[in-house]
Order: sequence, then structure tokens, then C-alpha cells
Amino acid sequence: MLRKVLCWLTFVLGPLGLLGCASVPAAPPPMHEVWQDQVFSHSPTLITVTKEDLFRLDPELAEKLADPALQRLGNAGRLERLIAMLYGQEMRRFNYAVGHSTVASETWRLRQGDCLSLTVLAYAMGRALKLQVDMQEVPIAALYDRRDQFDFLSQHVNVRFHNTSPVELPHGTSTMPSRDMILDFEPELGGRHVGEVMSDQAILARYYNNVAAEHLAKGRQNLAYAHFKAAILADPVYAASYGNLAVLYRAKGLLTAAEQLLRQAVALSRQSYVPLHALHQLLMEQGRSPEAREIERQLDAKRDSDPYHWIGLGLRHLEASDYRAAIRALKRAQNLTTGYEEVHRYLALAYWRAGEQARANEQLAMLDSINHDSADLTRLRKKLATPP
Repeated sequence: MLRKVLCWLTFVLGPLGLLGCASVPAAPPPMHEVWQDQVFSHSPTLITVTKEDLFRLDPELAEKLADPALQRLGNAGRLERLIAMLYGQEMRRFNYAVGHSTVASETWRLRQGDCLSLTVLAYAMGRALKLQVDMQEVPIAALYDRRDQFDFLSQHVNVRFHNTSPVELPHGTSTMPSRDMILDFEPELGGRHVGEVMSDQAILARYYNNVAAEHLAKGRQNLAYAHFKAAILADPVYAASYGNLAVLYRAKGLLTAAEQLLRQAVALSRQSYVPLHALHQLLMEQGRSPEAREIERQLDAKRDSDPYHWIGLGLRHLEASDYRAAIRALKRAQNLTTGYEEVHRYLALAYWRAGEQARANEQLAMLDSINHDSADLTRLRKKLATPP
């Protein structure tokens, strides 16, 4: 069964079907017009985690990383030690945990975390070891998970180490031609993609957004509001927080403010068909059909040219065992992309399940040309060598 829950960054869908997307610079709205502090009994004291708290390492771990002998090693040696601490000898030290984001020190103590948590920990460790390291957001297909009557869409982040020397890497990492290395805790999602570098403030906003999503799913509206607001203040060009706050406003009947937030999410979103869909539903519910039809035209145009839409559609068809429909959707994604391992991986699987072994082998050959040394490719070859 394909994984429905992807990775680190949680976006909430309420009755509007709202999703969040990656952000691009745009002017934020006049937020004094949309804040609803009185409605949600807002107090800044509800936010208990600062940026420093998010990245602060466990004292025992910080002491280990500060060891002069370790600090004197070259880049490759320090990176090897970091990987050994995270993965252990059997590469299984940390467990992947969905649905709850934690600060670096807690992630270390629990020995588990979601992608946000594990990425923050790896990044903080890299900084402590004086490695040149970035957190990056990587685009992936939209897949969903339902929890507590809310739908969650995940997006993906990983860690990129710059100017590394060749090292023996565990599963979940990849070396790039520039000798940069990407450490990815869910490599099937985007382990070899170069993404958009995120600042500390940007990752803090995503952490607040995730916490807010958890509170919203549990009905803790005041805490959800406080954390969505904190996310917007931390990174005003992060689209998801506007859209998710609109879900909360919609539940309270604050429709005008919800619409303002959705329109801002559209302006900020690269893959803006997601908040557009929510805006379309909101307009339809208010009987504003001409405006809704214009939004629908925009949705159709964006879906048709967005490879991630077709990848996500293909995966949903795979889940439903409709392999022919999955092949059609994934072939559309293939026509819109080059070098996307996941497209060829899922197409190989779809062809195999449809009984077209030769076609599946063609996709394996394409995968091999992109990443000859992939451990995923080796496993997929073994799987596809047996009857479906």
C-alpha cells in the first residue's frame, strides 16, 4: 500500500477543502483588518516556543558536538559523525513519527519525529559542527491523511550540506555532482531534489503552523489561532498559514476575513490551485456564481499544467487499484517533467500491476539513467521481478 501520509509540513483542510502551498514573495495584506484577537481571546503568552527553543540542542548532545577532537575533523569526518549519531550502526536509531512536530532537544530525547522535527535537529547539529548546511523545501505530489475529521496535506523538507567530500552515506541520503549532500528522512518523496532554501524564520513559521494544525484538529481554537498568527508574523510570505487560518475563521462564521486570507494565500502560492479551490467553494456557498466560475477557469488551467497534480492523481488511482487511470495520469506528469525519479518509479509500479512488464522495465531503465546507484531502484527491481 502506498503511503498517504507524507512528511513534515502539515496543512489543514476544513469544510472548505483548504490546502497550503509553498510560498513566494508578495506583499502581505493589512493584517490589522483580519486579526480577530478578541474572538479567540488571544494572548502572546500562549506561544511558549521561541526560535531559540526550536533549534536548541539537548545539553548532552551539544557537549558531544563541542568535543575539540570532533571539531578538528575535516568536513567529511564531522558529517560522518553527524550521520552516525542520527542513524546509528543499523541506520534505525530515529523513528519516523507522523502528526506531531517537536523542538530539536525533544526530538533527540524521544528518538523520533516527523520530517520537520528531524530536519530541525539535523540542521542544528550541522551548525554546531560548523558545517555549511541549509534547510530546503522540496515540492512533492499532494497526498492526504485524515485525522480527527480534518484532512492534512503534507509538504516536504530536507537538509542540504554544502561542499562535502565523498562519504559512505546511509539510505536516505544522496550525493550531488557539486559534492553537496542531501540528507532526507523520507527519500522516496524528494531525496534528490534541490529545493528552496529556508531561513530560520521560515522553518519557525512552519513549526507554528504545524502546532496550530494539531490544536485545530483537537478543537482547541484559541491555541490554534495564536499559533497561526505567530506563523504569519514569523514569515509573512508563507501561504499556508493564511489559508489555514481561513479554515478557522470559516468555522466561526467570519466569512469576509476568511476570504481575505484565502486571496492572500492564492497570491503567495506557487501551486495556487489549492487555495483557489477553497476560495471557489466559499464563493459558491455564498451564491456568488459569476466570481466562482472565474475561479473555476483558473483552477482548470493550473491543474492541467501542474505535474504535481497529475502525480497525486496517479497515486490516488494506484491506491484505488485503477492502474490504467494511474498510468494515464502519471504519463501526463512524465510529459511535464524531466528527471523526476518519483514519476518513473510510480509508473513502473503501475505498469507492473497492470501486467505490462516490458513497460515497467522501460521505466526502470529511465530511473537507472537518472540515479544509477539508488538503493530504491535496487529494491524496486527486485519487487518488479516477481509477478504482481
